[in-house]
Amino acid sequence: MKSRGRPDKNDEDGRARLVLAARRCFTTAPYSQVTTRMLAQEAGVDAALIRYYFENKEGLYKAMFMEVTGEVVAGIEKALSEDRAFDLEDIFHIFYDVIKQSPSFPILMFKEIVLEQGICRDYLIDKLQNTRKPFFFGMLAKFKQQGLIKEELDDRLLILNLMGLLIFPWYMREGMAKAMGIEFNDEQLAKMATHNANMFKYGCFKEREKHED
Repeated sequence: MKSRGRPDKNDEDGRARLVLAARRCFTTAPYSQVTTRMLAQEAGVDAALIRYYFENKEGLYKAMFMEVTGEVVAGIEKALSEDRAFDLEDIFHIFYDVIKQSPSFPILMFKEIVLEQGICRDYLIDKLQNTRKPFFFGMLAKFKQQGLIKEELDDRLLILNLMGLLIFPWYMREGMAKAMGIEFNDEQLAKMATHNANMFKYGCFKEREKHED
């Protein structure tokens, strides 16, 4: 007999299912209205697994943020490691593919970090500063080493520009659908990825020679 709260062979994916459930629940209802029972039911697991993997609801909530941002980073790292030439546009496709699974996630993060309407602002700022920020600055450094980005541009402002193009459309998703008929379906997201990547490249990348020797 297994100890209460400990996963058996049928619960091996319990942690992942709880994180997915957290993405659905916390992006559609206020934190105070989401219960551990609700999360467990959404995940289809025993509520005791929340204590086992995350200690409590807050632990699962925090883990959700790190899992989503980590999924973006992992996708970019994989693309960077492939034999083919890495295109900045890949970043946009990867980011949009992750976020479309829970479109309100950027708004939730905005409420936590900017509006201070959440429960773990300091935790998120610390984690993002120490794990996600170095990754993106390192990525820009590689682009500069490859001679792609104009040397005179400030890396901090480049990150701000990149984050704006990645995240801001999700803040305006409902408004864009009502005002301009732009639906965030796969076709539109693919077009947006190409468009926003080009906006960044045309403003920040060096002009390439039209003809190579």
